[in-house]
Amino acid sequence: MDRASLNRKLITTVVKKGTEFTEAVSMTLKQEKLTIQQFNVLRILRGRKGEAASLQDVSKDMIHNNSNTTRVIDKLVTKDLVKRIQCPTDRRQIELTITQDGLDLLSKIDKKVEASEADILKETSDEDLNLLIELLNKI
Repeated sequence: MDRASLNRKLITTVVKKGTEFTEAVSMTLKQEKLTIQQFNVLRILRGRKGEAASLQDVSKDMIHNNSNTTRVIDKLVTKDLVKRIQCPTDRRQIELTITQDGLDLLSKIDKKVEASEADILKETSDEDLNLLIELLNKI
């Protein structure tokens, strides 16, 4: 196989596998009425350990960059999983924090997502996983 064909095959395989992984995790989250983007926002906010985040902070840390981060956050606020506070000195600035309900939901979901990830990768050794991560990071 020539280099162009190998390049194409690798990229196609990575995209297909990425889609499979996303769909598997999405099915797990769907049981809790969360999207993968909402889950990602909750994890970002939990990682801040109580420190507020701006919309820009959350947007730059998202796995899936998209323009609807505000809408994703609005839904999490409606579900009482995220608290939004408008800055009193600059109404355009908002601060976001995860609520206790959001933390509790993540604790519940974490085990399910870990089980889903383990199932996806059950045929792969630790050595192969480390090698794959290393190789993908070279790209």
